[in-house]
Amino acid sequence: MEAHVDRASCEAREATYSFLSHMFLEEVTEEFLARLVERPPQLEGELGRFVAELPSADLASVRTEAAAEFAALLLNMSADPVFPYESVYTSAERLLMQKARDEVLADYRSSGFERAGDLNVPEDHVAIELEFMARLCRKELDAASVGDDAAADAAHEAQRAFARDHLLTWVPQLCDDLERRAKLGLYRGLAETTRQFLEFEREELALA
Repeated sequence: MEAHVDRASCEAREATYSFLSHMFLEEVTEEFLARLVERPPQLEGELGRFVAELPSADLASVRTEAAAEFAALLLNMSADPVFPYESVYTSAERLLMQKARDEVLADYRSSGFERAGDLNVPEDHVAIELEFMARLCRKELDAASVGDDAAADAAHEAQRAFARDHLLTWVPQLCDDLERRAKLGLYRGLAETTRQFLEFEREELALA
């Protein structure tokens, strides 16, 4: 018997976390932009306007501009970047590899989470934290599909705790900083969409 979980909502949340994680972790490719043209997601605001303009744009040029802005803002290749690490936002010293990194690493290990790929960045990078939440959504879905209520509840509670103790403590400020610095609708929209989604999560996970 399947445990009671709103599968559609949980699957949508998993997909959103995965999408946002990818956007913060890697430069967009021309192939990725082409997929957005072929199958445009239902997006509003700045990101929705960016996607709506893609069919009439030169995708190669868009990709080049996006790669330059990603490097400048998220890879520290400019005079005024943002630092997508929880430690920078939550430590008094605003340094990497502080208490937040140790805390999220402990959460990952307790849930059996290992990040995909071999990118050498600290574990409190925003993309890895978002990927972790996607995995927790998947754990809840998988547990529910086999009727394991206890495991589904545990995965849901892990989502609540991680959002409360980590994502919501710093990612909104990261989004504010990214939105102020970004010139392209892609990254202004990423900031706007991420901030709005986390506000939705605050209500969805009953953290308001």
